[in-house]
Amino acid sequence: MLDRQTVAVTAQPAAPTGALADELAREQTVLDRALARLEVLRAEALRRESESMRQVGGSPQAVYERDVAAQAAANRRADLDLAGEGLLFGRLDRVDGTVHHVGRMGLRTSSQEPIVLDWRAPAATAFYRATAADPQGVLRRRAISCRRDRVVGVDDELLDPGAADLLEGSVMVGDGAFLAAISRERSGQMRDIVATIQREQDEAVRAPDDGALLVTGGPGTGKTAVALHRVAYLMYARREWYSRRGVLVVGPTAVFVDYISAVLPALGETSVRLASLADLPDLPRGTAVCGHDSPAAVAVKGSVRMADLLKRTTRLLGGARRLDDLEIERWGISLSVRGGDLARRRAQVLRSSRSHNSGRAAFAAGLAELCWRAWQRRPQATRIEADEHEDFLGWLRAEPAFRAALDAAWPVLLPWEVLSALRAGEVPVRQLAQGLLSDPEIDALTLSWTGGAPLTAADAALYDELAELLGSTPADTDPEDDGWDEMTELDERARESEVTTFADRHRRATRQVAQERDYRTYAHVVVDEAQDVTPMQWRMLGRRARGATWTVVGDWVQSAWPDVQEIRTALTTVLGRSRLRQVELTTNYRTSTEVAALAGRLLGRIDPSLSPPVAVRSTGVEPRLVQGNPLALVAEEVEALLGQVGGSVGVVAPYRLVQSVRDLLPGSGRLSVVDPWQVKGLEYDGCVVLDPHGIARESPHPVAGLRSLYVAMTRATQRLVVLSESPLETLLQPAG
Repeated sequence: MLDRQTVAVTAQPAAPTGALADELAREQTVLDRALARLEVLRAEALRRESESMRQVGGSPQAVYERDVAAQAAANRRADLDLAGEGLLFGRLDRVDGTVHHVGRMGLRTSSQEPIVLDWRAPAATAFYRATAADPQGVLRRRAISCRRDRVVGVDDELLDPGAADLLEGSVMVGDGAFLAAISRERSGQMRDIVATIQREQDEAVRAPDDGALLVTGGPGTGKTAVALHRVAYLMYARREWYSRRGVLVVGPTAVFVDYISAVLPALGETSVRLASLADLPDLPRGTAVCGHDSPAAVAVKGSVRMADLLKRTTRLLGGARRLDDLEIERWGISLSVRGGDLARRRAQVLRSSRSHNSGRAAFAAGLAELCWRAWQRRPQATRIEADEHEDFLGWLRAEPAFRAALDAAWPVLLPWEVLSALRAGEVPVRQLAQGLLSDPEIDALTLSWTGGAPLTAADAALYDELAELLGSTPADTDPEDDGWDEMTELDERARESEVTTFADRHRRATRQVAQERDYRTYAHVVVDEAQDVTPMQWRMLGRRARGATWTVVGDWVQSAWPDVQEIRTALTTVLGRSRLRQVELTTNYRTSTEVAALAGRLLGRIDPSLSPPVAVRSTGVEPRLVQGNPLALVAEEVEALLGQVGGSVGVVAPYRLVQSVRDLLPGSGRLSVVDPWQVKGLEYDGCVVLDPHGIARESPHPVAGLRSLYVAMTRATQRLVVLSESPLETLLQPAG
């Protein structure tokens, strides 16, 4: 739809007259017809909802069916409510004479005559993919701009000039709907791009969902928008499958999730779960993630080596190193089980259990069996009655000495308690981390947990790993529970007289699996800003995507992670044998050519072999490079930007300065102050990058620091200001 060349953004056109007014009126008729039909459908959905809710009484099945019907009607009404704004945005005139109007949802008359074609329908594909070189049977493509219930603009592209005479009674109008759309002011939330999707983006949106799709591209190429529109497309194409198993969209931060939260509802999808990485773990009630780690702490906590550190911690807390002999008295007779036998049985279970707490049930069974053998060996033993074994287990369960021995050898461990012990310094982290982490890394880790520091997103991933290691908390074991018999499968010679059926063994296996932590798995998982999902967070995502398909979007050049290959390896591990498709987006729709040129010099410093995405528009405004005390200059520069742009303004500062900058600036709904991590995926009309050298230095790895600065310098859509105490040129590749 757009040649890759720089196009200047021009002034707004005058009020429509003549041919343009006639074309606006022509499209207004279609919009009026669509909105009228929408009102009819909304009224029908509201009536069905009301009728369903008026039904009372009946059998439980009838009540269930009533609730299902009411919920379906309510969902339909909600979808119709959201469809009104921007319902119509396109038109296709085909060479064969057919005309299709394209919009956010499909609408038909009561006699099934099409009014608006859903943008996700196969017949609408040409709206995004047809070009002059490959018109796909399209004579003219028209972009229609609406404001509420009025058509305010039309822009045409003639894709087949040789067939122009087929446009009877109609004329070509407009010269830039796409550029007008991408030049609009930014608000606090992301808009959908359903009216302006480009060919390379559409190919990613409609790619097959038979594995994993990896979408890469530089800043401003529309990766996030592509991912969200792909979700809407997949829900349309296979609604029953994805609605039943669920779709999860994951962003790096809560700020980012809030920013994109309006896109899917605007596209008619309200059943998709949006979550930040910190929101995924099922934390204890009342626990909130409200802290922020330093870059050094994130680098340590996010490393896959933390999984080994947590395993060592679990082993340390998982029971006494040396087990004492167990002495129990029953009916005046002493029973004794040697500590060595207990240790051997524990080692046997450790080799077979899937999680710590599931192993406790097996060890309890083994411990009980050892006690039973000791009871059988007593000098006073006579013929064993058939029910004596059951009676013995019932007595043993309530015996304090037995419970104490069980707790000493295999205590119940809870993930929050273990994590709290680590954070409180109750575990010898430095000793456990020997051979895993360097001394500076250990220092960064322990420093992040000092003074009762609030929980961070990286801590949440550690909690999730612990929940996997430990498993569900076991309930008190009943003597008749099959769990008591589980250990004996490891030592069949002790139970030669027991005869078990396949059903018995299957029931035991099923119950053991049910004890494992039940992570909800999704049919499709979307991961945005994948280049900064830490290896530990990838492990967390993998537990929620067993058997799922994936859409993964990111840009390795924007990664703040010291070793990008470590993240690539973690991603590959999670995807497993999934079929992998890759799409690269190469056109920058966000930043102007002026801002892109400056950012391109920084990219050359990061890696001279890389080429930035091609910017397609110019504002005529060069970035301002201001040298001086950043904190002394920031208020004045922000005030100026708020007057120069009508949309949002962002200040990106080093993590250590964010709060100081917030204290200096007035409160404004148009203003945000964020660090380089929080700004991932966001964009502003005007952006101030404060202390670029400080941003670069905060990373424990020099190149990663430059990548963080690259992210900060590519957030502006109109105006960029850089406040630096030292010349910015020292961080850039020489011009030319």
